[in-house]
Amino acid sequence: MSAFEERKPLEPRFETKNPTREEVINIGKSVFIKGELTGDEDLTIEGRVEGKIELKDHNLIIGPNGKINAEINAKSVTVIGSVVGNISAGEMVEIKTSGSVMGDIKSSRISIADGAHFKGSVDMQKTPDTGKKFDLPKSETAKVGSDQSTMQKVHVK
Repeated sequence: MSAFEERKPLEPRFETKNPTREEVINIGKSVFIKGELTGDEDLTIEGRVEGKIELKDHNLIIGPNGKINAEINAKSVTVIGSVVGNISAGEMVEIKTSGSVMGDIKSSRISIADGAHFKGSVDMQKTPDTGKKFDLPKSETAKVGSDQSTMQKVHVK
């Protein structure tokens, strides 16, 4: 080929995505989101989120750098970083060794690794509405004791 020969332009190369393969979206550790985060695909969060995360039919992973201050509703949630807020999962909540959750969990299955930090309550009822949003139970005052002098107040959920 000589220097004066006309070259054909290169055709752009596009990778075809496999439509059957589900993709996982990543939110990097330098990203901060404040507000409502919704989606129709699996999500990994390495950054910070404050507000609400709604992925009811998809999986959520809070990476080791992830710092979440939000209400979470997802199919399954894996916590490697830290979460402050209630978690509702249709299938499973998993807190890994380095994970930390401060909030109530509602799921049909839960796994807390040795060394993980968890402070809150767990509701593990197997009902069709387990994947629905987290509703805090209303507490009632109950009286315990046989006579008036030993009456005590106890909160019942």
